Amino acid sequence: MHILPVSFALFTYTGYWRPVHFPVNSLKYWMYNIYSVFMFVLLQLFVFYGLVDTFVMSTSLQEFIDKCYLFLSVFGVSCKIVHLFIRREKIIELDKMLLKDNCIPRDVEEILIREKFDRHARQVTIACEILNESCAIFATFAQFYIFLKTRSLPVYNWAPFDLSSIYVFLPMLIFQCVVLMICANSSVAHETLISGMIIQTCAQFEILCHRAHIIPALLMEAEKNSESDEDLVAREKTIIRDLIYHHLYIYKFAHTVNEAFTVMMFIQFSLISLVLCMSVYKLSTLTSLFTLDFAYIFSYLCSMLTQIFLYCWYGNEMTLKSIDVGTAVYEMDWTTLRVRVMKDLMIIMMRAGKPVKMSSGYIVTLSTESFMSILKISYSTYNFLKDS
Repeated sequence: MHILPVSFALFTYTGYWRPVHFPVNSLKYWMYNIYSVFMFVLLQLFVFYGLVDTFVMSTSLQEFIDKCYLFLSVFGVSCKIVHLFIRREKIIELDKMLLKDNCIPRDVEEILIREKFDRHARQVTIACEILNESCAIFATFAQFYIFLKTRSLPVYNWAPFDLSSIYVFLPMLIFQCVVLMICANSSVAHETLISGMIIQTCAQFEILCHRAHIIPALLMEAEKNSESDEDLVAREKTIIRDLIYHHLYIYKFAHTVNEAFTVMMFIQFSLISLVLCMSVYKLSTLTSLFTLDFAYIFSYLCSMLTQIFLYCWYGNEMTLKSIDVGTAVYEMDWTTLRVRVMKDLMIIMMRAGKPVKMSSGYIVTLSTESFMSILKISYSTYNFLKDS
């Protein structure tokens, strides 16, 4: 994949994305498939243990909340991986769409724009990876000695076999620690895949704005190189048609991104809304700030907030970038343009007046207002739990 290399690398290492360059029926193709099945089974076993321990073994509301908020996150990761398998071909199609001629940079300025957004997507992925890995380490290996000493497990204490023997308990402890690290990496890869695709859409809109700004210069050059009026008209039509086609193509790409991820974003929004209020409730019950439990829950809460914030922030940025196209056309030097060119440019301005909007489940529009609404809902649910 030529875009979002860090996100796809995380998916590949965790076993959930077979590189597209692996030849079909080759040895590494089948070896990776076996590895992928093994990692998927590990994840589903962890989800099953969590399901039983949370909904069957819990004996009080406090214990249920303690287990449920993490189970929902693990269940969410499982949904993300299943969604990734189902949407694999669509994701590959999105990667190929950005290899079309009109999406490829044509001058130094456009190369700089693409590099700026690629660098930004990479920085976001690395920052999220550090946050999630810190959370997973606080929950697992940082407390490994405590788990051994108290014979307790990081997350779920239920198992379908007796844990009294150290030779049974230790593999189960390592299993939970490893799967939590896998969940952390997979979650980062998926959330930065979606936000990364939106960032790529923003990059294309900014490239389009640059091309709109240089339209007068291109038309003047075309007039100088034209041999007749018919040749000039043909050159003008080619330049404007290329701009309009690129504009419509970006809308198509944004629609494809939304179509590919909208259901998963809706599931993620629903789960995180519950997880946030449970995390805040759990945080409020702690008696000391200087413990590994506080560090783990606080970093976990930050991780959940970051996930939902990325979707909302970059969805909002994409909407603003799509509006900027109309502004870029408006700011041209119209005095140098012919009437027929002005009419064509008016079409672009009219289309830009209906900006692109990314939605979650075709219900919630990704914007900063949606992020604030989710925080309010989570806070209301937290107050309900606290009063209970």
